[in-house]
Amino acid sequence: MKLTDEVLNDLLTLYLAGEASADTKVLIESHARENAAFRSKLEAAGAQSPISVPDGLPRDHELRTLAETRKFILLRTVFVAGGIFFTLLPLVFTFDADGVEFLVLGRHAGLMWSFWSVAVAAWTACYVMHRQVRPMGL
Repeated sequence: MKLTDEVLNDLLTLYLAGEASADTKVLIESHARENAAFRSKLEAAGAQSPISVPDGLPRDHELRTLAETRKFILLRTVFVAGGIFFTLLPLVFTFDADGVEFLVLGRHAGLMWSFWSVAVAAWTACYVMHRQVRPMGL
């Protein structure tokens, strides 16, 4: 198998991040000795300051962040679904020979206001969650 420039560029990314295996490091360094254009690319990339990870972060920081993001999205979905459901539930109606008849609206005022109170709480939670992530651009 012939190593193309695209493959070596992909390996160069791992090499610069410090995540390449020993064999990959040897391959990159030997190719840089043989190819002047690749050597200049390696030196130019090495001269740039890499993105630093703050010290003291746990090793599973990314996994925790991903889990929290998934939980946030699930909770937001539940609140949106609850808001839609409890907003529309009092408006459910049926058709019969006498015309349109609402099942909750106009018959059970206490139940109707209870549903809409839950809907207001759900929409308020959605708004608060939206305001939390808005500065981050999500």
